[in-house]
Amino acid sequence: MVAKWLTPDEIIDLMMAVILKDHTAACPYFGRAHLYTGPRYEIHENGANILHYDWQLHSNHKRAQFLAPIFGAKLVDNMNISTLVLDNIDGSGFPIYDYMRESFAAQKKSRKAARSAADHIMRRASKYFVDGLWGHVTTSVCGADRERIFFDTEFPRLGVQAVDLITGLAKSRDIETVNDGSIMDIRKLFKMNAIETAYRVVCVGEQDLLNRTAWDKASEEIMHHCLDVEEFYMIDRQKGWKAAAKELMNGGVPVPELLRLDRKLTRQDRAAKRSPKYCKSPAERLSQKETKLLHFVTAIAARTASATMTPR
Repeated sequence: MVAKWLTPDEIIDLMMAVILKDHTAACPYFGRAHLYTGPRYEIHENGANILHYDWQLHSNHKRAQFLAPIFGAKLVDNMNISTLVLDNIDGSGFPIYDYMRESFAAQKKSRKAARSAADHIMRRASKYFVDGLWGHVTTSVCGADRERIFFDTEFPRLGVQAVDLITGLAKSRDIETVNDGSIMDIRKLFKMNAIETAYRVVCVGEQDLLNRTAWDKASEEIMHHCLDVEEFYMIDRQKGWKAAAKELMNGGVPVPELLRLDRKLTRQDRAAKRSPKYCKSPAERLSQKETKLLHFVTAIAARTASATMTPR
């Protein structure tokens, strides 16, 4: 039983005390971070749009927890703001979202208000986390809900080259790559206000990195994640193409340059069979994933057998 529930501002004060003590939110941190976000509702629709989907097993957060160690990266979950404050608010045993839900219920306030208050705190935490990053970033963000923290807080701050940061944190090094692609490619698109295109670049890079990693490590589990991410991406592209097209054609930016990039990304998607034309029924997508996974497992087995039989 919590004797006194802290307000959101009081929790932010606790978080800021840690940040000011360390002069950074990203401690411990060694130049590799992994960002994640929840998907838009249409991705899963409570399991109806992706067969056998279970958010406790297949969410981007769970994926990030699995992939971050493989990439040698840290999540915001690993930072001092999380381990010292947000994972156990004021020694209550409650992480931030559970804490706000219990607190607001005790005060006869709605779950929606509790979620909004927790999001407000996490946006502040995420802002400091992203502003302190340098080096290399990987992601689990395909299918992002456009109203969640990655898209409205973290992603725009990745798109800005920060020397003197708004949050007051100083750093001598900047982010270099996102999913092995240059951060400058993303920042160039932000300068053109081509946010959806910049996001698509991140997502294509995320899928390609997962695919390469699965083949390099001969990992069926990583390939399974890659195929799940492809399905997220296909559904997201199908649901959001109107917004992306409007930005592409009506943004007041150098359209020919964006159109060339859009055609390049579309060619990559078609070659990988992840363009919207492959986003058919949930059952057909499941069959497609199973076929791709079988091809991968068979090819890896053949590669392993060949390596074993090759004379040395």
